[in-house]
Parts: sequence; C-alpha cells; structure tokens
Amino acid sequence: MTDKNRKSITNELAAALGDEANAVENELNAFHNWMRTKGKNPDRQKPLSNSISTNYYRRIDQIFRFVIGRIEPADATVITHDQADLIVKWLDQNDICQRNGDPYQETSKRKFSNALIKYFTWQHDQRGDAEQWRPRISFSDGEHENADRLNFEERWKVLQAANEYGSLPSYYETTETEREKISSLVAQRLGKPKTEVTRKDWERADTSTKVGSLIAVTLETGIIPIEVGRARTDWYKSNRNILKITKDDAGKDRPTSELPLTDATGDLLSEWIQERRHYEKYDGTNHLWLNREGNPYNSKNLCYLLRRLCEEAGIDHEDRKIVWYSLRHNLGQSIEETEDISQARDQLRHKYIETTKQTYGESTIESRRHTLEQITDVSQRAAEDPEFNPYADDPVQPDPTPRNESSHSSEHAHGDHIDVFIDDTQDDRVEIARKILSEEL
Repeated sequence: MTDKNRKSITNELAAALGDEANAVENELNAFHNWMRTKGKNPDRQKPLSNSISTNYYRRIDQIFRFVIGRIEPADATVITHDQADLIVKWLDQNDICQRNGDPYQETSKRKFSNALIKYFTWQHDQRGDAEQWRPRISFSDGEHENADRLNFEERWKVLQAANEYGSLPSYYETTETEREKISSLVAQRLGKPKTEVTRKDWERADTSTKVGSLIAVTLETGIIPIEVGRARTDWYKSNRNILKITKDDAGKDRPTSELPLTDATGDLLSEWIQERRHYEKYDGTNHLWLNREGNPYNSKNLCYLLRRLCEEAGIDHEDRKIVWYSLRHNLGQSIEETEDISQARDQLRHKYIETTKQTYGESTIESRRHTLEQITDVSQRAAEDPEFNPYADDPVQPDPTPRNESSHSSEHAHGDHIDVFIDDTQDDRVEIARKILSEEL
C-alpha cells in the first residue's frame, strides 16, 4: 500500500546526490514523520501541523542543495552544525538568493533557520548523543514586526473604501456565458426580472462585495496573507456566524480555531459567497477569494490592495509601512484598548497564551463578537465626529447616571466592610438581614 504521507525529494536534490538519493529520501521521510507525530514537543508527543511539517521538509531539501552546490562535502547525506552556520551566514549576507536573483525576505530567512533548528532537534531526539544547534544570527518575523497599525478612524475609513471598491466586469468584455450569470446577479441586486436587465442596469449594480468582505473579515479575525490565499467557503459557518480555520490551513500553530464575526460582517460574507457563484473564475474551486487574475491572493497583492484602499480613503501611507499585517495589528490593539488582552490573544490566535488562559480562561465567542461590535462603533464615531476621542474612558457607552442623582447613592457607597460566616439556612439568612436593617452589624 502506498503511504500518502510519504514525501519525495526534489529531482534537483536526487540528481546532486546520485546513488545516495534513496538513503537521504528515507532519512527526510523519517524526519517528516517525526514532525507529524511529535515535532512540536517531543517530550509531550505533540505533533506539528501537516502544512508546517511539509514546509520544513521542503526547506531542508533546499538546504541540502545549498550545501552540496556550495561546499561539496565529503558526506552529502547529512547536514552538520558548521554547514548550518555557513548557510545562515550566507542568508544573512544575501549570498544565497532566490532563483530570480532577488535576496530572500527576512521572513524566509527565519523559516530556513527554523527548519534547521527542527532538523537538529530531530537528530537529537532520535540519537540522543547529537548536540542541539542554535543559530548565531537571529532573523525577525519581517513584515509584521515593523508594520504600522491603523487607528480607529482609519479602520473605519478603510472598511468603507473596501465596501465601495471593485466592480462588475465591463458589459462588453464578458463572454455570453458570464454575461448570463452576471445578469442574474444584477437582476437579484435590483429586484427585477432577469429578462429585463440592460447595460444601464449593470452600471447601477456596479458594486461587488468581494473586497468589502475580505477587509471586513480580516479586520475582525486578523487572518494573515497565507490564510487569505488558503481561505475556503467552508471556513464560514453561517449557522454560528464564525470563521473556523483548521490546523492544517492556519499559517502557524494556533490554539484557537473558531473566530466570531459581527452580524454585519457575517451578512457581507454571506452575500459575497452568493455573488462569487456568478463568476467563471470561481467555477470548480472553493477558494473564498481570488485576485483579478483568478489566483489565490499572496502578501504582495494584498499589500498593494490595502495601499490602494488607503488612497481611496484619503489615508496617507507614504511615510508609513502599511502592509496587510497593519490590519491584524489594528485588531489586536483595538480589542486590547476596548476590552482586555485575553480577548485580543484569543481572537489573534497567539500560541503564547497559556498563562493568560490558565488565569482567566478562554474568552467566549459571544464576548469577542460583542467586543468587535464595540470596535466598529468606536471606529465609525472616530471617523464621523472630529471631536470624538476614542481613547477616552468608556468612549462607547457614556455614564447614563445624572450627576444630581449620584450624590444620594454615594452616601451609602463607602460603608464598613464586614467579614462574617453565615450558614446557608433560611433562619440564618432572615436573622442576618434583620441585624443589617437594625444596624446591629
């Protein structure tokens, strides 16, 4: 029987290894299986997700090719610590580049380094006597560490720009089949029979919910570029109004998979899921969003889209690093300022949440949904009212109690504190109530 989880090394590596190819492929398959069974925490037998395991496997394949091509080692079947140190040094100095000649991004360099750490952890776990390895150079997470976040006002403006962004294809640039489908959509939007739809009706209905739903969902869930590219229609659970991301689909190992949406965003996403059925490029695929060319989104075109939206919204981004992670940073900061850090970590699916969870427990989906609704209210008010301060105490719900009514209640607000044990019987409760009313206590 064929093992569906078995991986094959690249043809380039097989050619470079020659007679040793089978041995290395078997070793790397053992490495891959180890990651999928206990690679996250060998002592506790916790596995890595399939996507991360595969990513590390492929990067180690690349590193083997780097070593063979540059160092020509006597033994090409293993990677040594000295070789790993050289690879990291060359990556840092951009001596190792992509096929097109461009240097690797900081994030990619970090992933190569992490793959080497995992490779040597596997060797140590399997052989015991193998020493652990740690890189001498640390690479940052790149894009998201330096991203500038949007403020409350900018959050609302970007959302509104997204809702108005995008349009139906030109009437004269569509095929007859696509025109037939889109005419059905136009008829649905305008509430008229499909047979009566005209070119002018297309102009009236010239608004798509694709970009609006993409931005709204990202502002409320913080999904990262790789997750946008992987997003599928079955992620959305309309009966609970949540986005559910599986472990294999998540960009990193995440402790939380169910992310609540506000009613407005849920309605917008449902509308887009209906709309996308009318476009030919979505035929035969369950990708939730595809770019203009019909391909899954990536970091480059998502960042371009966000900057376009900033321009549409009148948000200056010339001297700021506005990238897709700016939306995620806005979500985390907004939740923390509106509610608390526990909810922010739950909604952002941070893996370093254990201590907070042990103290407070995981915040509920409904409480996080309520917080998202509060953030939307604050963002709208910040955009529409120049005098509104979103950072003032309790900006959403001002104190409804009139000052002239509060003075009377405050007379009893600072009474004596009493520590007393009361048996839970009716007679004891009646007795303590009598004593309190008679001021005996």
